[in-house]
Amino acid sequence: MACLDRSTTPYIPPKPSISEIRPHLFLGNLYSTLNLETLRSNNITALMSLMDAHHGQWGAPHIRNIIPQASHLYIQCLDSSTTDLLQFMSKVCDFIDEHVCAPAAGGGDANVLVHCREGVSRSATMVIAYLMRKDSMSLDDALAEVKEKRKVRPNPNFLDQLRVWEAVGYQVWQDDDMTIPKEAYQAFLDKRAVLLKSKGLTGNEPIGIQSL
Repeated sequence: MACLDRSTTPYIPPKPSISEIRPHLFLGNLYSTLNLETLRSNNITALMSLMDAHHGQWGAPHIRNIIPQASHLYIQCLDSSTTDLLQFMSKVCDFIDEHVCAPAAGGGDANVLVHCREGVSRSATMVIAYLMRKDSMSLDDALAEVKEKRKVRPNPNFLDQLRVWEAVGYQVWQDDDMTIPKEAYQAFLDKRAVLLKSKGLTGNEPIGIQSL
């Protein structure tokens, strides 16, 4: 059988994938954040990134001319059975609200792109959480709305968290200082602690809002 000559096989870069969920709110994959044509044609003015690692091209001048650093929120996280996205949902919802209402530089629409690597699990979870809080929607209704626009599949851990998000009325903390979890969130944290211990993890692995 003939071997594939990799020296003559052209490199085909991954394709950007982006979907408009609602006016001014887009859900996409990593490559949609790196493709200038995609960003410009959809008039993306703010970026919400949920990735396990920072991508160096985000800081490049040609990207920053479109997405200023102040309009880019990056949360380092894994698509895993132990990642806690609930702690960031209010922050992400506030960020989306702030930027979909902001006027775009030079006029026109201001559009937010929420993404992870594939635009299927982590970012979909946050978009669903946003719709739930924005319109006091149930998980089932918000998930159905997003699925009408894009093939998404939040992992079972994230679906459990969205059920908690609904149970706590879209706010996981009892106090303004965010030190006392509501009952449903505390139950999730207790369950997570058992799972972390079984996997030999501490829960302090790199995760959180990062500077860019």
